[in-house]
Amino acid sequence: MSVQFTTAQEQSKFAPTVLLDLFVLDGTAIGLSTVYYFTNATNQNYQPVVFNGITYTPFPILMQDMSYDGKGTLPRPKLTVSNINGFVSALLLQNAQLTGATIIRRRVFARFIDASNFPGGVSPYSPDPTAAYPDEVWTVNRKVTENQQIVQWELISPIELNNLQLPRRQIIANDCLAPVKYRDTRTCGYSGLPVADITNKVFGAGGYGYTLVDQGQYNAATTYNQGDCVFVYSSLPQFNGIKIYYVCSTNGTVGVNPVTNPGLWIQDSCAKTPAACALRFTTTPLRFGGYPGVTRAGWILQVPQ
Repeated sequence: MSVQFTTAQEQSKFAPTVLLDLFVLDGTAIGLSTVYYFTNATNQNYQPVVFNGITYTPFPILMQDMSYDGKGTLPRPKLTVSNINGFVSALLLQNAQLTGATIIRRRVFARFIDASNFPGGVSPYSPDPTAAYPDEVWTVNRKVTENQQIVQWELISPIELNNLQLPRRQIIANDCLAPVKYRDTRTCGYSGLPVADITNKVFGAGGYGYTLVDQGQYNAATTYNQGDCVFVYSSLPQFNGIKIYYVCSTNGTVGVNPVTNPGLWIQDSCAKTPAACALRFTTTPLRFGGYPGVTRAGWILQVPQ
């Protein structure tokens, strides 16, 4: 009866199978049209290594200086590859030294690679495409060395990129954050009639007392009366396709642009608070983009006894 090994079991064996390093060079974000797959080994047929159906071409490649010092400083490993026939130099010339490209290192024990790597296409082990260590993802920061023999880059962790904020989204209790745009179908989702102004004063009973009448998109030739609501589209790219509503406050308003005349038109705005969200989603779950369940941690002063 065969036994299904795991990566943890294999690494704890007295004589585990060879641990293979598989590398992926993905420069599609910087203009490369091809994703390259490399490894510094061959299979038992002296052919490229195949893992999970992907072929990794044998190529002299080495990653160094990956240790963590325990002081919070992220490592900046060095990736060294052969520059045989100037292949890598050609990539550098065409793609800005490959700065910004993604390097992925996958590590897998030989026990788990595809059966096609073994003589006759029969593995003496149990191939398992899921039995690999988690991918290590790095970004090419700069070229360190280039000559006829080798090319070496310095790599950095993606979280070390300039201007990257962690966490990527701030955790704030009572404010619907910027990624959630009012009336955006992808984030907010509200698409009904105007509800309230920026101060949460409603347009209907208990607020302005208007009876709302939807007049569609604003038309400068139309005469509008109190309670008529219209929408316009913003010219700003971040609000592309999102309707911005206004409610008329004065009878007989004609030829007065609602965007530039707050005295005659009141903008339908969301205060981006849980209360404002509740005004709009009265029968469905709120689409609030904040974290109302969190609170500020307090400080406890301990007085020595």
